[in-house]
Amino acid sequence: MLNMTILSNTESEHSKLARDADWSLYSPPLIAQSDLGFPNQTFFDQLCFETTPRAWPAPTDWQRFRLGIQFERLWQCALGHLKGYELLASNLQVQGPANTLGEFDLIVRQGHNLEHWELAVKFYLGTGDPTQTCAWFGPNPTDRLDLKLQRLLSHQMALSTTPAGQNLLTSQFGDSQASVKAIVKGRLFHPFAAWLDQQWCYPASVAKDHLRGWWLTDADFIRRFQTSSKRFRPLSKMNWLSDIPQVPAEQRWTAGSCLAALSSTREQYAHHVAMLDDNGFETSRGFVVMAPWLAVTQASSAQER
Repeated sequence: MLNMTILSNTESEHSKLARDADWSLYSPPLIAQSDLGFPNQTFFDQLCFETTPRAWPAPTDWQRFRLGIQFERLWQCALGHLKGYELLASNLQVQGPANTLGEFDLIVRQGHNLEHWELAVKFYLGTGDPTQTCAWFGPNPTDRLDLKLQRLLSHQMALSTTPAGQNLLTSQFGDSQASVKAIVKGRLFHPFAAWLDQQWCYPASVAKDHLRGWWLTDADFIRRFQTSSKRFRPLSKMNWLSDIPQVPAEQRWTAGSCLAALSSTREQYAHHVAMLDDNGFETSRGFVVMAPWLAVTQASSAQER
């Protein structure tokens, strides 16, 4: 039995959770390499609800929101309602002879087939040569696309091929053989000039229809938008998945006001913002990055060369 806390206070909270769930299931994958276990868009398009969830799981504490955990919980809930799928276990630890080797994010039954699913939601900003996976950094610049892919392929997705993993699958589910899927959703954020010109350059492992955004340094953000009529809305992590609803007029900020608010937070590296149209609807997403982010990414890129 899954341990979920269901948020049922207001219609707006229900709507947000439903939007995030829809995004988690049906948005384009970030990585799509079917031969390696990363499903393409067709897989997600074919997902069909047998029954509609009456409610979606909410974070137990919105103030300590963790995006990856919420993404997993939305998928866990969905698998209880998707036609043809059965969720058998989640976050199942695999114990080796001396220590814990890792855990299966999800163990799923599809028909007679046992499947091991790994889930990730990631956001990366492109620097240098954007065709290289090592050139894409997370808002926390110690997170890098090539490192995440390496860990997925060599450790997380390989867990069901280890003796300990296969013994656990046999003892729990009567089958040592599980096909592996890695469901990776998110966005790539291109340098603003490339985004503006729609010059999409990205690694071969990235899905062609991946979600896109832009990024600017804090100085370039002000330089470009200080006298512009464009308005922005800072995005806390709980709003990083689906598009935000229409923003009231008093919450649509100029670039200067937006940056002032961002600079007053504890975040040192990169800030997520939505660009709005004249009616307060989101038109694009971007990151405003600070000097420490640039310093870490530049140092990391120099080591790779």
